[in-house]
Amino acid sequence: MKTTLIICIFALSFGALYTSKDTEANSLVMLTDSVKIDPVCKMKVKTSSNLKSTYQKQEYLFCGKGCKLKFDKNPEQYLKK
Repeated sequence: MKTTLIICIFALSFGALYTSKDTEANSLVMLTDSVKIDPVCKMKVKTSSNLKSTYQKQEYLFCGKGCKLKFDKNPEQYLKK
């Protein structure tokens, strides 16, 4: 009886760990789809941000007006790898 109980507890805890990792991976995918990186300050920016600039047919999002203005003046400076 004790052995059966221990096996059941182990199986349930393993299942809970497996499920939490799966959920974590799914939320990471959702996070990367809904968040971009400001090329100036490297902060995370929601894709719903109104502060956007287009440079060489690529759209960039910004955390604030200051970062957008800096980027607009010299985009090449912030796109160097």
